[in-house]
Amino acid sequence: MTTLTTERVSATTTDRISALRIRILRDPSFGILVLLVVVSVVMAFAEPTFATAGNLTNIINAMITVSFLAIGMTVVLIAGGLDLSVGSVMALTAGVVASCLNNGIPLVVAFLAALGVGAGIGMVNGLLITKFGIPDFIATLAMLGLAGGLLLYWTAGVPVLGYMTDAYYYIGGLRQLIGPITVPMLLVVAVGIAVSVFLRRTTYGVKFYAVGSSATGAMNAGIRVDRIKIAAYVISGLMAAIAGIHIAGRTTTVPPLIGNGYEISAIAAAVIGGASLFGGKGRVIGALVGALTLTLTRNIINLTGVESSWQAVVTGLVLIIAILANQAWSGIARSIGAARR
Repeated sequence: MTTLTTERVSATTTDRISALRIRILRDPSFGILVLLVVVSVVMAFAEPTFATAGNLTNIINAMITVSFLAIGMTVVLIAGGLDLSVGSVMALTAGVVASCLNNGIPLVVAFLAALGVGAGIGMVNGLLITKFGIPDFIATLAMLGLAGGLLLYWTAGVPVLGYMTDAYYYIGGLRQLIGPITVPMLLVVAVGIAVSVFLRRTTYGVKFYAVGSSATGAMNAGIRVDRIKIAAYVISGLMAAIAGIHIAGRTTTVPPLIGNGYEISAIAAAVIGGASLFGGKGRVIGALVGALTLTLTRNIINLTGVESSWQAVVTGLVLIIAILANQAWSGIARSIGAARR
């Protein structure tokens, strides 16, 4: 009896390990991680400054801003939408925080004001799309212009300065909390886990995947599709606001054009991480891997001395290569899964 029990436990353990291995192999972000490890090893030998503690810390701090935006973008993509306004919302909320602090408003209240602005803009985006039937591309593109133009008018084109406090240096990641660990590092991990659990482990979160996969099917199943879509844009707005709080603390200044191009980075990071532009697919861990991919690419470009005129070209090529690697790894994973069956 003891022998049979031991054999059953061993078989169960083996099956679980095998299932976990297949699950890892099927994860699109795993292929990207393998590519990043190879590139990092090569760079460590080719460029001595790459593997230094200072440079690695810079990479992590730089990816955090994109990570928040990519998490929000992934949620929107899962629900079958697209948010082009995240860069401008990030910039506007950064301006809100800076202006509030310059006017003597407490730090916590300034942060809450920024989060409220981000969530409010996200709700407006969702309402324009669901209640007024405006395509998400057009609605969020218009909001990109509105939010960016509002910040430019508000600041009169002059960067906002002089708002930093002792606490904000920690929150912005300019001062370490424990050893090399900073507050933004802990925050992005906490937010990533919270959003991932929400999407994967709650009934309401699973509805985002259902709506993105088939809005009609979700509606027939009794899901309030409009509410899910609005919630997705609110989450995206909140993530953009958190990114705005972070970037204002990291850069210690808020120029009017601080958010330019970040919407492209957010979309690219989400797609590199396995999110689908057609909805119903995506993971938070993939968004983080995508953000790391973009940040690592830019860091390598700077270290190797590539001319600024070529940086956008190189970044675009890396995006294409990463997506092709993603697809190739998915094909390998499917082949392994089929062979095991």
